[in-house]
Amino acid sequence: MRLAPILVITIILASTTQVGAITTKGIITCSNASIDSLPGDWSISDQSCLRVDLGEREPGSTMFFEISSDNQIDILLFPASNIEVYQSESSYRSDSVWISESVFEAFSGSGEWHWEVPTDRAKTRWYLVIDNLAHPQDSGQGSQGGFDSDISLNAGEIITDQFTLSDSIHRVDPDDYSIVHGPFYVDEGTFVNIYARTMAGNPDIFVMTETAFSYYSPSSNWSSSLRIASADMLFVNDERYFPWMVNDEYEDPLYIIVDNRLGPGNGGAGTQDAAVTVTVTLTPILDPRISSVTNLDSVDVGELVTFSALETPNRSGQFSENSFTWDMDGDGNPDGSEQTIEYVWNEPGSFPVTLYGISTDSRGEDSSRTITVSDLSAPEISMETSNEITKGFGDTLEVRASFSDNWGVSRLDWMLDGEIIDSNYEVSETNSTLTLEITNELSAGQHIVSLVVTDKSDQSSQKDVLVNFIDVTAPEIDIPDTSIIEAIVGETIFLQNFAQDNESADLEYTWIIDQGSENEIQLLDSEPQVFYEFQSEGTKNVVLIVENDAGLTSYLEILVIVSEEEDESGLGIIAIGGIIVLLITILSIVSFMAYSYAVSRKMSEFDVTEEEVESVAPTPPPTSEMQKQMWGADSGYSPFQQSFQDEPQPSADPNLFDMLGVEKPQPEPEKDEFEQNLLGDLQDSPKRDDYIDHRTVRKSCESCSREFQISLPEGVDEAYTNCPYCDYEQRISHK
Repeated sequence: MRLAPILVITIILASTTQVGAITTKGIITCSNASIDSLPGDWSISDQSCLRVDLGEREPGSTMFFEISSDNQIDILLFPASNIEVYQSESSYRSDSVWISESVFEAFSGSGEWHWEVPTDRAKTRWYLVIDNLAHPQDSGQGSQGGFDSDISLNAGEIITDQFTLSDSIHRVDPDDYSIVHGPFYVDEGTFVNIYARTMAGNPDIFVMTETAFSYYSPSSNWSSSLRIASADMLFVNDERYFPWMVNDEYEDPLYIIVDNRLGPGNGGAGTQDAAVTVTVTLTPILDPRISSVTNLDSVDVGELVTFSALETPNRSGQFSENSFTWDMDGDGNPDGSEQTIEYVWNEPGSFPVTLYGISTDSRGEDSSRTITVSDLSAPEISMETSNEITKGFGDTLEVRASFSDNWGVSRLDWMLDGEIIDSNYEVSETNSTLTLEITNELSAGQHIVSLVVTDKSDQSSQKDVLVNFIDVTAPEIDIPDTSIIEAIVGETIFLQNFAQDNESADLEYTWIIDQGSENEIQLLDSEPQVFYEFQSEGTKNVVLIVENDAGLTSYLEILVIVSEEEDESGLGIIAIGGIIVLLITILSIVSFMAYSYAVSRKMSEFDVTEEEVESVAPTPPPTSEMQKQMWGADSGYSPFQQSFQDEPQPSADPNLFDMLGVEKPQPEPEKDEFEQNLLGDLQDSPKRDDYIDHRTVRKSCESCSREFQISLPEGVDEAYTNCPYCDYEQRISHK
């Protein structure tokens, strides 16, 4: 039973034992705490310690510590694998045992530092020790205890901001420096925020360009004169904050330096160790910029414009691909959410374009630009053909064209040689066709057909096509009343004939005199009228050739009968021939009437004789003497002799047949007197109309197909003559 009281006393004594170091057999026992209990306050008695479990930490994570103490203490940091070295009173004052960056011996007062978990190891548990002991291995360094210390402690892991460049403590030896961060680029207008918390010493903090750093970094003959003096933080012995804005002078890479050298005026002396936590963060500029390869000062209607946000300053990565939205028409509603957007305005006007940017740290900014859209493009025209079009007079010309405009077409004008011939003021289609009848009002030759398209902004375009109007018909020569002309040798005759050609402005007349003979003469480039004098008689062929501008020709042949000059009392050849024909006609009529009368008388006598024969015996047939007496062949008796007596007919001039180009009639063989008288009484004299039909020949010209008629002289059955219309020589016959 005596054991129970003893056990109780032992427990009570153990529970009332003051926090302190247990030195039995060299084992240090510290009071324990965890990061979860922070912040907290402790009273650490002389020759005792506090061990704070910081938990397992990922490499690269950052811890913060805030501490205050009224007496000197040692602040020590160990990984879990080395904490036993400290607690077993082994030699722990080595970089291989403790983490020297977070070791502060003989510290008193208030301080703060940040520590970045080393990345040279895996996830590790860490311990922070607040030491108020004198250790055999201290060799008199650090706090040796001797006083109780009241402390306040807070610690935790830092959630790193979006634009934190560096956040850790820097331990710098005298006459040395440490690079906080660099080299790095930032945009003009970005703020570089520098926080400094000194645990020891009086360091300076510099910002310098890469060029300046090249002069500062050598261990000797260095210079800090090229640093950016406007960003200096000198003699930092407490907590400092300075935001520095980057301007356009500093496009080079930048460095941030903890300087523990002999500094410039008002700077640290650099004669003692420095321990300072420097946190560098950025506040990147938000400057959404609207850009385009298109000239945004002048945008065409219907033009596809690509807008881009890629020129927005983004050296710090303040914008992501999805940071932007576009409002293209000023209605406040997003029209796109990409870095680039394509847009088309289909009518002129002023349109506000706004680019909104939301940074990765959730800040927002926007920029706007007014786009002036104008109709800058004239209409475009396409002709169906670009080759020369050739058409003849009387044809129809068709020219087809299509057109387009970025805004709209208000008017179409078709022109011929600059003169408007067709217009359309209500254009509803994108094509047009010109239909033009090529009449005589137009001139032959080359012309320009143009289509002028005018758009709604009064801009116009013109497209031309070359057309050639050609004359496809020969000139029309006026047909004269007669194609036979009489002329006298040695006298000047007047030849005149006109031609018509509505498609040609100029006609070229050529007269060919005496064509086909060795005396042929060509009068080139003549007029419609010529004067000419024939020097020899005969039938002369005169040809008139009329040529138009197109090189087409027409011909007219004229027959000129040239004879020697006669006496004034004499009759012309044509007149003599006419008289002969008239006399022949009259004689034929008279003969026909006499013949008809004789036949009638004979028929009456035959009827009387027949009646007598029937009543009496037949009378013997008349003898030849009786017949002679009856017809008066020899006795001189003739029933027509008293009333009609043949007059001697004048014979035709033998030269007339030569000039007319017909054969001279051959004389018939003579008949005996009885035969002539008998046949003269018995043969029917032809009626006048039958005679005319018998000697008159109607003929269709073999060249011009026009009909004409001609009377052949008695005894002439066929002949060659010229058409009175086209003067074409051809054979005619009454058979």
